[in-house]
Amino acid sequence: MAGLWEPVNGVYTASASWAPSINFWDKFEWFPFIMTATAALITALVGAWLGAWAAQRIAGKNKLRDELHKELRSTNAGIMLAHTVANVAYALKKQHIKALKESYENDCKAFECYKQQVAAGNGRTAFQMAPNLDRLHEVTAPISALQDIVMGEISTTGRAIASVIALADALQNLNDALRGRNEIILKIKEDRLPSGAEVQHFYFGIPYAKGKANLEYGCYVQALSLYTNDTIFFSMKLCDDLREHGLHVVKKYKKELQGKAPGVSDFNWSKAEQEGLLPKDEDYESWLSGFQSSREKEAPSKWQRLKKHFPFFHRQRSE
Repeated sequence: MAGLWEPVNGVYTASASWAPSINFWDKFEWFPFIMTATAALITALVGAWLGAWAAQRIAGKNKLRDELHKELRSTNAGIMLAHTVANVAYALKKQHIKALKESYENDCKAFECYKQQVAAGNGRTAFQMAPNLDRLHEVTAPISALQDIVMGEISTTGRAIASVIALADALQNLNDALRGRNEIILKIKEDRLPSGAEVQHFYFGIPYAKGKANLEYGCYVQALSLYTNDTIFFSMKLCDDLREHGLHVVKKYKKELQGKAPGVSDFNWSKAEQEGLLPKDEDYESWLSGFQSSREKEAPSKWQRLKKHFPFFHRQRSE
């Protein structure tokens, strides 16, 4: 019994010590190996985890880079298509529609003066006219490809979608007006006008029989001017919207990937503006009023939020 309570490392215990003697570990020569192997295992596990994490992060960045590159390519393609539509409509207006509208309005004024002279007893000769009856081809524009990009391939929202929808409607209306005017011109040239009707009746929309008149030609001329301007305006706004979206993607690219981002296509309307043929924003004020500017879309500042939710701060600052 005496041997049960011998001191362990100079310390007496009430029971058998659970802590082995320090010298105990010296009896096991393999202990350093175990510690080394354990450390190596932990290091390997941590290294494997870090490697997997790094690989996943790299893969995520590569995926994001590919997505942003694709977004910018599609955005630039959309800008170029919208710019093409604007140029087509602008060329139509410059080469044909502007002169057509002006000549028609001048003919109408001259005819009104002639009627006044006749009413006053001074119109002794027949009215002389040389109407512009040149047929115009319908506009061929890549609107389907443009719609696919804006509404399917890129993530833009808001006014860009409204712009491409309005642009598609404008192109459809423009081609309908071109087609309608061409049909009237074809009737005139093939002498297929109704009985009693002559060119001036259809051209000016005056009655050719009791209760019978055709006002279509003048309406088509006005419609051509209106829808050509619509096509130019909405394609220009779509260019602006897509460029703004592209710059937003570039900003995200630089922030997330910290590298040189692809450029965004630019355009210049200065020459067309100098020629005075571009439609004015004030003519579309009701449409534009439905969309906020970029500045208005910015998130409110902390002070603005305090004023909104805590009027007391506003009073204190005013005082």
